[in-house]
Amino acid sequence: MGQIRFSDVEIQRKRLAREQGAVLKDWGGRVPIALCYPNTYAVGMCNLGFQSVYALFNAEKAFVCERFFAEPVLVGNASAGRTDWTGDDRYTIDRRLLALGEPLSIESQRPLGDFAVVAFSLSFEMDYFNVGDVLRRGRINPLAADRAEDDPLVIAGGPAVSGNPEPIAPMLDAIVIGEVEPAMEALKDALLGGGTRADTLDRLAQVPGVYVPARFSVTYSGGPIERIRAIHPEDMALPVPRLNARNVNEFQTATRVISPDIELGDMYLLEMTRGCARGCRFCLAGYTSLPVRHRHVDHLMEQVHEGLKVRQRIGLVSAATSDHPELEQLLERMMAAGARVSLSSLRIDRISPFLVDALVKSGTRNITLAPEAGSQRMRDVINKRLTHEQIVQAAALAGKGGLPKSKLYFIVGLPGESDDDARELAALSGDVLQAMRDHNRGARVAVNLSPHVPKAQTAFQWEAMAPVAESEGRIRIVQKALRPLGIDVRFEAPAAQRVQAILARGDRRMAPVLLNTRRLQDFERNLREAGLDPEYYLGALDPNGIMPWSIVSTGVPEWYLKREFGRARALGGLEVPMMDLPPKAAATVAAAVEAARSARALAVAAAAA
Repeated sequence: MGQIRFSDVEIQRKRLAREQGAVLKDWGGRVPIALCYPNTYAVGMCNLGFQSVYALFNAEKAFVCERFFAEPVLVGNASAGRTDWTGDDRYTIDRRLLALGEPLSIESQRPLGDFAVVAFSLSFEMDYFNVGDVLRRGRINPLAADRAEDDPLVIAGGPAVSGNPEPIAPMLDAIVIGEVEPAMEALKDALLGGGTRADTLDRLAQVPGVYVPARFSVTYSGGPIERIRAIHPEDMALPVPRLNARNVNEFQTATRVISPDIELGDMYLLEMTRGCARGCRFCLAGYTSLPVRHRHVDHLMEQVHEGLKVRQRIGLVSAATSDHPELEQLLERMMAAGARVSLSSLRIDRISPFLVDALVKSGTRNITLAPEAGSQRMRDVINKRLTHEQIVQAAALAGKGGLPKSKLYFIVGLPGESDDDARELAALSGDVLQAMRDHNRGARVAVNLSPHVPKAQTAFQWEAMAPVAESEGRIRIVQKALRPLGIDVRFEAPAAQRVQAILARGDRRMAPVLLNTRRLQDFERNLREAGLDPEYYLGALDPNGIMPWSIVSTGVPEWYLKREFGRARALGGLEVPMMDLPPKAAATVAAAVEAARSARALAVAAAAA
């Protein structure tokens, strides 16, 4: 089947020669780990989690860890610089293996089959298609149940599988749920313990936060799950608990390998905070990375000085960068040290003249604002605690401070959304443009629209995805309103987002369908042929039912998610279903329903007057 091609060897050698920080270790007496990002080199090397795991494994003397990428990808997104190779009608697995050869590591250009462990870093559901493709090209059975004693162990971690591991669970021998740092010592002991493949899996199953899918059985009643059980309940926790590093000041999470061949190649990335306390009801990261943990400024500055040895621009990364309690002190010290600063995830209500000035001095030309919803009603529904005035004021500060461009990010198709909300979204965007142009006549604004994808482990996990036609209609409303203002509107296609939505809430019955899908546009048809209804996974789910992701726990209790779900539906004018809730949570939902009814009655009375 696959073969090692000289051209592929040369590609990896050239990449390695252009990198700074790659770890080259002798294989003698060490367990070789293939760390694979199931997308392109350009995408994977920008992922700070992937880089951090690479450093963690290589910090252990017993391991040698080398990097792999899924190139060319089987399924990708053209807007992210990736290509969908499944559009070729002549595609077959055999032809792909022959045409592309085996994946090779960056460091030693060895094939995947030479490694004892294959570890995938999974941040996005759409990359699930690439996992099976990489394994087959590496001549490894894609389903864990089919692997032989001498096959590599295939493990995974990352945000996507920590939220819901089930669609890809049959391809994996073990999955780390949550953050890997607390599990490293136990993982090392499990992988170095010797014995058979089954012995190693038994040890992994005993590690807190590690999910071994083969040790659990799932039965179904048509579409819904009837029962999840541990095969040996005396030995296994259910649900599998998420791991969280208690003290993030005990380690650094930063760029380990610098490359000029990626989008962020001019930047050294540094994680400053984990978690987000904002509580947006649609956001996976907000629920699965709690509690919030900030790194101390002195600790961060140690890594800033290391970063300045290789790059002048330092990128601060977190789910809520501007929420760090000592942000201004940190920026002052960074700029005094000669750093040019870049910030991710700026919170609109934390933008200040000082923050804008720091960005301008660092050479930043645009600011990204994420109101998420255009109307106050919908911002209340999603728990985005921002007012129209705060958003416009942030834009005014940006324009006054010298930032000429703004990107606005919104979600369409949210639960309870109407066409009027889309019109308010357009009006808000126009107000942002005007606020910036009050200080800079040449200011520009771009709007990015993403269809809402209900995610597991969030308050919206039971909500239906809006129909494609509905989301497309809202996008057209925004485009029509903003075109005369010269505001560029970009969007993710709602039809394509359906696949992500299915995978986000899917179960382990999807794994064979993932492996048999050769074209993305065939996925839903393939589901139907396998006896699975795509509309079941896209529709409203029973909040009292067993979810596929019930097999793992993020630490956020289900009653809390149900309470937020009920409150959101009341605010959005939607029916609130009966839910099993503790008395206090049930009372909170009932109060929200009554308040919403009163507000609607007052609105009707006011309109009649």
